[in-house]
Amino acid sequence: MAASGNARLLAFALVLAVAVLLRLRGVVCESNHTHFAMVSRGGGNAPKGSGRVPAAAPPPLDTCGCGPSPLPSEFLNRKLAALYPVIQAFKKTITCDPRGVTASWVGPNLCDSHFGGMAYKGFYCDYPPVTGAPQDNTTLTVASIDFNGFGLCAPSIAGFVDAFPDLALFHANSNNLSGEVPDLTGLPYFYELDLSNNNFSGAFPANVVPLGGLLFLDLRFNRFVGTVPPPIFDLSVVALFLNNNGFYGQIPDNFGSTTAEYLVVANNQFTGPIPRSIYNTSANLSEVLFLNNKLSGCLPYEIGLVEGLTVFDAGGNDITGPIPLSFGCLGKVEELNLAGNQLYGHIPDVLCILAKTGKLQNLSLSDNYFHSVGHHCLELARSRVLDVRLNCILNFPNQRPALECARFYADPPQHCPFVPHIPCDLPGFRPPVAAALPSAVAHGGGGN
Repeated sequence: MAASGNARLLAFALVLAVAVLLRLRGVVCESNHTHFAMVSRGGGNAPKGSGRVPAAAPPPLDTCGCGPSPLPSEFLNRKLAALYPVIQAFKKTITCDPRGVTASWVGPNLCDSHFGGMAYKGFYCDYPPVTGAPQDNTTLTVASIDFNGFGLCAPSIAGFVDAFPDLALFHANSNNLSGEVPDLTGLPYFYELDLSNNNFSGAFPANVVPLGGLLFLDLRFNRFVGTVPPPIFDLSVVALFLNNNGFYGQIPDNFGSTTAEYLVVANNQFTGPIPRSIYNTSANLSEVLFLNNKLSGCLPYEIGLVEGLTVFDAGGNDITGPIPLSFGCLGKVEELNLAGNQLYGHIPDVLCILAKTGKLQNLSLSDNYFHSVGHHCLELARSRVLDVRLNCILNFPNQRPALECARFYADPPQHCPFVPHIPCDLPGFRPPVAAALPSAVAHGGGGN
């Protein structure tokens, strides 16, 4: 019985995901509204006739929800009848609706038009998973809400999203919503929450933390501030987007507990090092973006153990030290950005050779303090796969002034150990010893 329930839940999730995907790709077409105009009797532009009473004009469409409410018997089932006042109450709080979507939120036909009448734009119906009983039309309910790109203005979504007992998805990208994120723990099927590009503010929404079934969380482009609670990295999510807010403090040590394949914390105010626990994400992490924070400390050797990485971006921070040789094990990485930090030392061939033996297409190491490159790196620089502008590399164009390089190497921000071990098999490659600093750079010579 449990297996049957899980299968139904999976089918339910797939149907909803396809529906949302179709909408995002523009496959789901929206009907044009017909605007009815009443001609007042004996006034305006009423036509002149032979004295006969003209036929009555059609009644205006009740777009404000201020007409009589539908009778319970007019709804397809009791669940939909119970959701009608929830939608109407939220509709009354909306202060802007540039696309006029709420004009469709009238009448008893909440679901798709093939159930009769006009569908409520942004609301999608389906049969929730059931166990021990067959499905029938009395269980049809609102299963997902997709307000992406509607531009709706509302002071709160509390009392709205949490009032749909069978809701699985709430997508509200690019609106003007604000207020607190409601408690959604009472929604047993809920697994996707997208509040990106809105006006939410304050501390990290605590009500998100207990959502054990959450698979997708997107809070980017809001005004959240404060620290990120460690339990957020214990959620079984596939995607976690926290970028472009005002989060600060250190990234929690249990960062490596995340199951996310896509994790973005860019454009915040995080400080401290990248947690070494990142190596625990080797089985799942594909893309991770730390760029444009205030991260510091040595570049962790453990990053090279995350063999599934395809994108790693930690540009625009204050990270220092040499590039660990373990990075040569990132055979699937396509884009690697470490620009705009305080990295130094030798750019190892074990990294640059990934352009030949792996999938590396873009390697940005500009605006650091590297003093030399390996043979394969030299080839990448010539082919413009490798960007090493604004470093301290002798006889290379567009480098830092020699005196600036000398000052940096005289007092580097932090001593980071060089580990000669490569934790993977790279045939034909011999790990180098720690590269010595060229005397010309050490004494202020060379550079452009």
